[in-house]
Amino acid sequence: MKKLLALVLALCLVLGLGGCRFINKTTALVEFTSADSGTLYWHSMELAGLIDDMLKTPEYFELMGGSDTVSEVIMPLMRSDLSEPESAYVVTLPEDALPTLMSAAEVDLDGFSDGLREFVERRMASSVPTILNSRQGAETLAASSILTVSGSWAGEVLDESCYVLLMYPYCCPVMASFTGSNGVVTGTATMLLGEPLEEDSLDAVEELFGYLEMEGPEIEEIDIDALI
Repeated sequence: MKKLLALVLALCLVLGLGGCRFINKTTALVEFTSADSGTLYWHSMELAGLIDDMLKTPEYFELMGGSDTVSEVIMPLMRSDLSEPESAYVVTLPEDALPTLMSAAEVDLDGFSDGLREFVERRMASSVPTILNSRQGAETLAASSILTVSGSWAGEVLDESCYVLLMYPYCCPVMASFTGSNGVVTGTATMLLGEPLEEDSLDAVEELFGYLEMEGPEIEEIDIDALI
């Protein structure tokens, strides 16, 4: 676990999640608004929509290249429909969760400046979906990097990093991680490649985050019907 965490976190820092495709948003910075769970849900849906476009565009995967084994991971996913999740959850980790994760990977930030420490911690927060996908092996991790997208939304404030999990009955979940800084919210999303999780199950979400050996994640179900 320790060596795997160290490797994945290092890759996220070095590559900067380089496989991401970005959604660029332009918003006049007139007045900051708070990014609540409903707002984050729609941001997650926007990111999931781009992943859905990827899965419906074989030419995209030809452009990205990849080995035959990676293609074998992606091919079954092309039947996925990410347009209508059956449930969604916002997950906020305990304050000491990321330091605990970095400690488990033997990451020492003592010699880092405040600015560099903040940069690394934000990148670590975005790496959680990558760590979860790493459980399935190198080919799955490579496939998930092709199916990773990012976006940013100006004029919004996010008090603490969090995650939105979009659950589907017959395909893999989409997980988006969100961080906020200087009036800009940034989100990174990918599919969690493995067996579909049981929808509408807080236990399934807790078990998923249990792999990270983090106790006490705060999980809130989003009332999707109220947002439509």
